[in-house]
Amino acid sequence: MENIILKDPAFYPENNILEMALGENYQNYQKFTNKISEKNLLMEWNYYNDGKNWLCKIVNKKKTVCWLSIWDIGFRTTFYFTEKTINGICELDIDQKIKDMTTQIRNVGKLLPMIFTIDSEEKIRDVLKIVEYKMKLK
Repeated sequence: MENIILKDPAFYPENNILEMALGENYQNYQKFTNKISEKNLLMEWNYYNDGKNWLCKIVNKKKTVCWLSIWDIGFRTTFYFTEKTINGICELDIDQKIKDMTTQIRNVGKLLPMIFTIDSEEKIRDVLKIVEYKMKLK
């Protein structure tokens, strides 16, 4: 599973390029980004030389809510939580499998990453609830 799009910094991730890369998953991407926009969150695409890829930082004011990347099986969101904030995930009205994930996450430094491959509307719903939770954190 490779991050297939935009290894070249010259190809800014415009909608036509994203549609080509995501194929049938582009509709899910549009639904997700429309909901992100409705929450007044900004999407900031940047090319990162260390990973030789474009990544999108989803931001609430100055706070990073999550990261978005494009893959051949859909798109992914990555959230970072602390030991204190990860437990709030279990109180959300989301799929039990996601709640179960919180006990199996390995630290990356002091942070706990939660990565979701979004390839269905059900996953969009759950990830948006995590977005809302993350927005409320200080």
